[in-house]
Amino acid sequence: MSPTTTESWQKVVDEEAWDAQLFARPRDGHFLQSSHWAAFQRANGREVYFGSGDGWQCMAIVERAGENCRLYCPYGPVADNVEALTRATDALQALGRQEGAGFIRVEPWAPVERDDIAKLGHLPSKRNMQPGLTWVQDLQGKTRDALVLEFAANVRNRWRNAYKKDISVRPSTDLADVEILLEMIHDVSKNTGMIPHGDDYYRIQAKTLIERGAATLYVTRQGEQPIAAAIVYDSPTTRYYAHSGSLLEARKLHTGTVMLATMVLDAQERGQQVFDFVGAAPKDEPDHPWAGFTEFKQSFGGRYRQNLGTWEAACLKQPPAAE
Repeated sequence: MSPTTTESWQKVVDEEAWDAQLFARPRDGHFLQSSHWAAFQRANGREVYFGSGDGWQCMAIVERAGENCRLYCPYGPVADNVEALTRATDALQALGRQEGAGFIRVEPWAPVERDDIAKLGHLPSKRNMQPGLTWVQDLQGKTRDALVLEFAANVRNRWRNAYKKDISVRPSTDLADVEILLEMIHDVSKNTGMIPHGDDYYRIQAKTLIERGAATLYVTRQGEQPIAAAIVYDSPTTRYYAHSGSLLEARKLHTGTVMLATMVLDAQERGQQVFDFVGAAPKDEPDHPWAGFTEFKQSFGGRYRQNLGTWEAACLKQPPAAE
């Protein structure tokens, strides 16, 4: 059944058609609403539903904890306008009642205002599940040289001169390289106190997404020694900077700079339109916990993208039938 004619929620859809509609302009939906992210959720043992209707589509994850249940739509529903978002909300609440969910958690991807979401009965969540603000670099309509010129001078110099320190960055689809990424993440965790996901989270993610052609690993080496690694998500339009790590002992080599520059330039060469650095601190908030990392991301050029944030709404009881 085509995503545009779905009248009920389904666990299986034509994935090619679903993603084609999701990523097509002007809808230009987020990777976390794709069939690829749904497959990763299923691989982690979660139920997912696909639904769509006039002007909207949404992948919803059923999250259960004991007797409690909610529906979560990361960067969804995707809707063309306020009216379509209204229809999507009604459909989500109906699915929630079907699954015994107490509430729905959404992050609308639509050309609407926050007041429009509030009028639908949603309340802002206490915290955003996915970043409400991110930093993106537009890759199309400019040459490779022009893109490099948007990098800060120190970024250009470190990327261009990496070979002098015998540093190389290579993309990989070899699942064995996930273990290198884990080594780097463990080193970051040990030295910073950052609490990562469990190892199997990264292993399952890499296996699921790489086998579907929806993710790429990157490994940075000095000579033959791995010193940094990352995984990016890939849609036809956008590359997303997902997880990365590097050895503390290699920090003076600026491995993150060289690796990120390579990933951005590779995305342009692949024909992707946007590089999403995934998460940014607001402007002029130097005490924000993401401020330092945001400054690093901004050294590659780009602009802010404001999202609508995370919202919650109760799954209203089914209204009584009219007599």
